[in-house]
Amino acid sequence: MSREVIGDWESLLYVGYMLGFGWLTGLLQAYLVQVRTIRPAEAAAFSRVAIVGVGLFSVCLLGFAGGMHELLFRVLSIGDGPPGWWYYFLFLLTQWPGLFFEQVLTIREKPLVLVLFSGLSALGFMLALLLPIYYGSGLTDALFVLATFAGVKGLIIGGWLIYDRFSLRGKEGEKSQALNGEKPSFPFSAITSLLSTAWPLILYASVGALVTAFDLWFVNYWYEGDESVFATFRYGARELPLLAAIINGAMVVVLPRLTEAPSAGLDLLKETSRRLFHWIFGGAIFLMATSGVWWTFVFTDLFVESLPLFQAYLFVVVSRLLFPMPVMIAMGRTKGLYLFSLSELLVKIVVCSIAAYYFGLVGIILSIVFADVSNKLILMLYVHYYMKIHPRRYMDVRFFLGYLALMILTYAFVIM
Repeated sequence: MSREVIGDWESLLYVGYMLGFGWLTGLLQAYLVQVRTIRPAEAAAFSRVAIVGVGLFSVCLLGFAGGMHELLFRVLSIGDGPPGWWYYFLFLLTQWPGLFFEQVLTIREKPLVLVLFSGLSALGFMLALLLPIYYGSGLTDALFVLATFAGVKGLIIGGWLIYDRFSLRGKEGEKSQALNGEKPSFPFSAITSLLSTAWPLILYASVGALVTAFDLWFVNYWYEGDESVFATFRYGARELPLLAAIINGAMVVVLPRLTEAPSAGLDLLKETSRRLFHWIFGGAIFLMATSGVWWTFVFTDLFVESLPLFQAYLFVVVSRLLFPMPVMIAMGRTKGLYLFSLSELLVKIVVCSIAAYYFGLVGIILSIVFADVSNKLILMLYVHYYMKIHPRRYMDVRFFLGYLALMILTYAFVIM
């Protein structure tokens, strides 16, 4: 693909992030907590209603965004919008409920269905990237492939919902109710509790999305809209592949356990985070040490100036591997969380302004990392002093500090 097509891909991903990250993240986290606190029979109906509700809200949100797309694209500074953007909206129409569906399959212990559904999603992404390259077509064709797979995923989700609603197999609670002539009632109380738990998490995640959007806005503002500098920054500020998916997958297992049995959940979080240290810190250190070899091969010489930014941005894994949030969510300490995101934004504004003046783009990258890490440390202090839970209770501090020191040494070596 050309540089312009890749840029359009990035723009659409940015649109999807801004539209869906806040509310979807908050609802997913609240669902994982809520589903473990209700009866099995009610939990099945609750999960179905959650998927349908997310689907209906997706229709409304994307319909409104599609109708107002010119204003939306203008506000997000992506011009008139990439060609075929409507196909991407069709993709999001089942992508968002699909993320909820995957969590439901995990909770309901349906590994085979989960693997098949996730594999279908991965196949759609892969073909959307490879087919246009092979046939020399553009972004519109790639998005059409995504939309086609989205339609198939929608049929799968709908078929599963119908099957799960009327099948008595695999759900003893619903089976016993059916045999007694009862119908599972609509889980009004569970939905109300879900929304009550979710709104502060949605607010926190939404402010967090604005914090992320600030990074792009600040670079655009500081360098007066220079597209080459903006592209250099976008290609350098890249997280580890699948980082978010791996961490979110781990928290899907940990959060319900923390809710059901806090002591055992803290032990599980400590054990899980230790395993994540090995893989994620190890992967980041390996990529940092070898990036000088493979960077131009993957991203071509056009983005060679992005390499120092990528090497510095890898330090963002430090904040991703600090886990005070699951503890606060499971213990119900979610009100006022958005204030922590606002404090992160204030720190980022001040530090970015100073660092950009003295160190340029690398300074901005390190400021982003500093703001992310400082926000997590503040949350950890809150958990320690107000919830009386020491960091050693839910993370292996020795391994964390050891990997951090090794990462700092590796960075010092590669920039010499």
